[in-house]
Amino acid sequence: MRQRRFVSYIYRYRENKRCENAGFIKVWHISNDGNNLVGGDQARIQIGIKIRKKMACKCNIFLLYHTRAKNVTDIYIEPEERDIIMKKFAVSWDDALSDGKPFNEYDGLLFLCDDGEILIGLWNEYDISVEDILIDVEEADGETAKETDGETAKETDGETVRETDGEAVDEKDENAGEEMEEKVEGEIARALEDDISSSCSVDKMLSTYQRLPMLIDSPFKQCVKIVPQDIGKLNIRNWKLGNNSFLTHGYYNYRYLMLGKIKDGKCVLGVPGVFTNKEKYMANMFGFRTFVPVKKTDVLTGSFGYWVIEVFSE
Repeated sequence: MRQRRFVSYIYRYRENKRCENAGFIKVWHISNDGNNLVGGDQARIQIGIKIRKKMACKCNIFLLYHTRAKNVTDIYIEPEERDIIMKKFAVSWDDALSDGKPFNEYDGLLFLCDDGEILIGLWNEYDISVEDILIDVEEADGETAKETDGETAKETDGETVRETDGEAVDEKDENAGEEMEEKVEGEIARALEDDISSSCSVDKMLSTYQRLPMLIDSPFKQCVKIVPQDIGKLNIRNWKLGNNSFLTHGYYNYRYLMLGKIKDGKCVLGVPGVFTNKEKYMANMFGFRTFVPVKKTDVLTGSFGYWVIEVFSE
């Protein structure tokens, strides 16, 4: 059973504007690979939300597709419950809500509380219209039951059970991802308690992270070592790079990435590697179209350097 994962941040929205960070969404794509996994590939989702209510409240969770919203599950929040609310659930990766749409075509999650509080976490970034989404929710006659075209997610004895074609899968069953999820729960709790912001200025990272040797005759003013998790501290428009296969491949080969600022003020993210025609083809395919060698050379082939892409700094 193979697993891939990505992370998104959750934000509160007030008057249709995104405000402070309110939590994390962790998604594991668990591939069947021939194992007897009910429903084939799964999207296992873990949510950590920093929220507190004075009165009991239900929070409906919707999967978002542009301005369309489909209810997938709910959270019940007790009065004065602990600040960090945790929730785990799973849907089919290939047919998330029995509508023929795979999970990765959805854009994120909408959290709509009974008291009107709105939170949204996106893994596919776009200019979101909260008003349009709420209109779609209203047009669905306020339906918040956790039923989607024959598939129902329900709460049983405090645990979430998903029923499909008469079979039930306890989501607390032991599997390869369980230990990882428990570890992530601690990470989420610590991050939220520390009130980590969703973004960090590039200048701050350049001044505090471990510096890399300056490239000879390069366009860089300075550059530092980072890891893929640091992408989540950059502007939200950069987060999709966290799922970039070329970036991930380069990181696991060299155990670091490069964040730098060039002389015209633009910021770039670099993947370390050796220039070959095959590597150039793969880099271009995943958006890294410029190669900067560490040492000045007239022959790029065989040279070590960085495949770079411009990132949003604000």
